[in-house]
Amino acid sequence: MKVLIPLISRHESNPEFIDKAVKGTEEVLLLIVIDKDDSLKASDISSSTHFLEEVKKLIGKKRKKCEDLTEWGETKAKIKNTAIINKVDKIVLLKQENQFFEDLIEELKKEKELKNKIELIEIDFEKQEQEQKEFEDSLNEIEEKTSENKTENAEEEKENIQEEKIKENKTKGENKIKNKTINSTEKVVKNAMKDTKVIADKLIKQGFKSIDSIKKIKWK
Repeated sequence: MKVLIPLISRHESNPEFIDKAVKGTEEVLLLIVIDKDDSLKASDISSSTHFLEEVKKLIGKKRKKCEDLTEWGETKAKIKNTAIINKVDKIVLLKQENQFFEDLIEELKKEKELKNKIELIEIDFEKQEQEQKEFEDSLNEIEEKTSENKTENAEEEKENIQEEKIKENKTKGENKIKNKTINSTEKVVKNAMKDTKVIADKLIKQGFKSIDSIKKIKWK
């Protein structure tokens, strides 16, 4: 099945519209019409081309064969002629609430070949915008909670580091005192041993031949 999708509202890139428009089709023909107007700017043409490419990418993701046409002239006539020449099975349009759109549908329905080929797809943009807003609000709420949790965790980690620092300093202080005590004891022992050796040397000089003979003295 071959479907013609005229890009006239600049909202045809809506994912829901694309899903419904290409469902059950094998080939899609995109049409963009640029009305001849002296006030038309180069930027308008560039914008139209960019939009056309955007829609083509979305349809490409659906793995549908897609061709595009850019026509200059009157919109109603170009849509009608393109549909007839290319023998499309359907003309899919995004429904709009304005006089131009109503006149366009009326004009297309005058053609017997096209009367039963027109399909209008209605999209509730307000509902989508509300859902999008709710989704974004939920994301913001999650980000805020995540940020709060990070702050709380950072404070807790800071407290833990401070506690570890205090414990470390306390341990260092205790070890310092312990080392001082050990050093003092060692000093006393060394001094005592030194004094003992001095006494022993004097005794040997006074007639005692060895340390063993000194040990045999009975001290009172």
